[in-house]
Amino acid sequence: MDKYILAQSDVGVITEDFPEIVLNLQLEKNTYYKNSLIYGCITDLCRRPIENANVMFFNKNDKKIGSVYTSKDGRYNYYGVKHKHEARIVIKKLGYKTNISELLEICSKRYRYNVALKKLPISKKALISGHIKDKYNNPVEGIIVYLLTVCCSNSKCIFKTTVSNEYGQFVFSGIPRDEYMVYINDANYTTYNKYIELIDSNRIYNIDVILKPKRSSTRITGQITNSKGKMISNAVVVLYKVEDNKKLIPIKYTTCDEDGRYVFTDIPYSNYIVKAK
Repeated sequence: MDKYILAQSDVGVITEDFPEIVLNLQLEKNTYYKNSLIYGCITDLCRRPIENANVMFFNKNDKKIGSVYTSKDGRYNYYGVKHKHEARIVIKKLGYKTNISELLEICSKRYRYNVALKKLPISKKALISGHIKDKYNNPVEGIIVYLLTVCCSNSKCIFKTTVSNEYGQFVFSGIPRDEYMVYINDANYTTYNKYIELIDSNRIYNIDVILKPKRSSTRITGQITNSKGKMISNAVVVLYKVEDNKKLIPIKYTTCDEDGRYVFTDIPYSNYIVKAK
């Protein structure tokens, strides 16, 4: 692993008048330089590669460090564990028994960890799989999802409960044929419910859930001025939501009043910036 990240200079132009130019570069340190490469191949017991197996890494305090997914040929690479540190590797794949390693001491710069997963017997019950996203198509993590069924008193009873992962995914497995309701009641979103009738055993029922934010009295206000502190009227102000990957998503826009003031109302909880011109 290189100590510094590859850098690129600005474009330099050599001409007859300027036959010599200077192109300086400032290199940034590679945050993975002192880490070990953990790599390997995930297969079944017949040595067939398993694609999209989730390979997760935990420190000695069982705190998750990170995760990767295997490629088509069952291979994975991970640089997130520091050299001479301990890590536990957990490998999950739907339909296979989860593999949990002992606490491994990563003493070398390259550490190979291969695993053969045991396939679980085919279930005779259905599976409900879902993806939870917000109205901007971003996955929503940490949402409690209830699977309700009708009790003998004709009221709804909780049959199973789960939580969406960092990709907004959730799964209910081993579900017998019956009528159910997928129910979500989160403080930040409007209530969601969907009826499902499971007719076929041994089938996966997919659900796409779009959560709508609850209306609130939240506001973002401000004032637009020039460099001398004088108010600028009629400036156009655009509100951007800051995603986890630092991507900016435009949400709303407005125009300042004569005192350079603007206001945005009913803003969902998140991180924001404004731009004005």
